Amino acid sequence: MRTSIFLTLLIFGCLLANGQDYLKEGDVCFEKGDYECAIIKYKKHNAYEGKDMSAKIQTAEECAKNLLMADEYFKDKEYAKARDRYKTVLAKNPKDPYAKKQRDLCETQLNPSGTSTGTTSDSSGTQASTTPQSKTLQGVKLLLIRGGTFTMGSPASEPSRYNNETQHSVTLNSFYLSEKAITNEQYCRFLNAVGVYSNGQFNVSGYGTQTLIESHEWGVQYSGGSWSPAQGKDNYPVVMVSWYGAKAYCDWAGGRLPTEAEWEYACRAGTTTPFNTGRNLTTSQANYNGNYPYDGNAQGTYLARTQPVGSYAPNAWGLYDMHGNVWEWCADWYGSDYYSNSPQNNPQGPSTGSYRVLRGGSWSNYAQNCRSANRYNYGPYYRLNYYGFRLALSL
Repeated sequence: MRTSIFLTLLIFGCLLANGQDYLKEGDVCFEKGDYECAIIKYKKHNAYEGKDMSAKIQTAEECAKNLLMADEYFKDKEYAKARDRYKTVLAKNPKDPYAKKQRDLCETQLNPSGTSTGTTSDSSGTQASTTPQSKTLQGVKLLLIRGGTFTMGSPASEPSRYNNETQHSVTLNSFYLSEKAITNEQYCRFLNAVGVYSNGQFNVSGYGTQTLIESHEWGVQYSGGSWSPAQGKDNYPVVMVSWYGAKAYCDWAGGRLPTEAEWEYACRAGTTTPFNTGRNLTTSQANYNGNYPYDGNAQGTYLARTQPVGSYAPNAWGLYDMHGNVWEWCADWYGSDYYSNSPQNNPQGPSTGSYRVLRGGSWSNYAQNCRSANRYNYGPYYRLNYYGFRLALSL
C-alpha cells in the first residue's frame, strides 16, 4: 500500500516537474521570438497542469500573426506598414531579436539618406568615392556590400559545428552581390543568348566544353530550339546547374561568383550567431527540412521543394534566402584546412582542388546545414535539384 502511494506521488511529482519545464521552455521560446515553439510548450504545460494558458497562447499567436504580416509587407516593400507591424510585436515581446532587426531595417529603408549613395572603405582603409547602393546586370539587381573585418567560422561552443569552421579574422573590400539567387527566367536569357543546345553544353572560359545545366520540372526546359522556365517556375531559383554553369552565367553577365569569405560575410550581415536570424532558424524564416530543427528547437514544416526567390524576409543587408532553398556555388576550390593558413585580406580559396565550395543549405537539409558558417563542397560538374547560385561584382 505504501509502495503504491509512493509511486503515485512520484509520478505526480514528475508530471508536475515536466509541466513547469514546459512553461519555462515556452517563455524562453517566446523571448527568442520562436512563437511556434512557445505555443507548443504552453499547450503541453496546460495539458500537464490543467492551468489556463489561453492568455499566453493568444499573445504568442498574435505575435506570430503580426510577424507574418510584417514580413509580407516587407517583401512587398511597404516598409512603413511592415515597421508598424514589427513594432506591434515588440510591444508584446520587447526582446524579440528578429522583430528588432527588421524594424531597424525598415527605418533604414524609409530614410532616403540611407538608401541613395554612400562612402565605402576598402581593406586598406582608404575611402572610396560615393558609390551607388545598387546596380543592375542583365536584369539582376545587386546590392552594395560594404567592406569590413569580421570573424569567419564558428566558435567551438556552437552546436552542430564541424572541425573545418575554425574561427579567423577576415577583411574584405566592398563588393556587390545579387539580392536574390539567380532565377530560371534569368538563366534562360543567358542560355538563349549564347546559343546553348538541348545537351546543356558550352565552352566555359578556361575550362573547355562543360555541361552547364539539365532540364528539370522545377527548373529550365529545352523545347522548340530554346530554353524556358518550367511552367509557373519563372521566379524560382535555377537548379540542376553545375559550378561551370554558374561561372559561365556570371562571365556573360559581366560579374563573377562570390568568394566563400564574401558569401559568409554577406550572409551574416553583422551577426555572430549560428544564423542571421539569431540562435534559431524557423521554417517561417527559411525553406529547409523542418522535421530536423536546430539544437532541440520545435519542428516546423517540410515543403520538399524549392520556393520562389524572396519568399522569406531578407537579412539586415537586404539579401534574401541566404539560409536554405538552394545551396549556392562559390568561386573557391574547397580546402578543409584552408582556414588555418588563409590570408586575412580578401581570401580567394586554395589555388587548386577537386571540389568547389557551396554555402547556405537547401530545402532538403537539416537546419544545422543552413548555419552561416557551415561549409559544403562537391565536384564542379555535378548538377542537382538543390544547387543554385547568385551573382557578385567587384567594386
